[in-house]
Amino acid sequence: MDTVERMFAEDAVYASPGLASVIQGRAAIMAAFRAYFAKHPDQVNGDEDVREEGRSVTARWTLRSSSSQRSGMQVIRFNEAGEIDRIDVTDD
Repeated sequence: MDTVERMFAEDAVYASPGLASVIQGRAAIMAAFRAYFAKHPDQVNGDEDVREEGRSVTARWTLRSSSSQRSGMQVIRFNEAGEIDRIDVTDD
């Protein structure tokens, strides 16, 4: 998780129905990730149709675990330093 944490800007925003809507700040995002993966330790992720445009990446994603299955789209935006500063996730 340390590598993932370093990818986020300090004031990053993560908006996702899977993580209870909008989370602000790197520390809060990482706490939400840790809680989510503790609840779904066997989760497998897949990304398809990944498209880069400027400082944004859009992808179709799927998540599967023994207790859930989700899919949707995500837009990841990067700041000028190359850090993730916003992720917007939508479910199908």
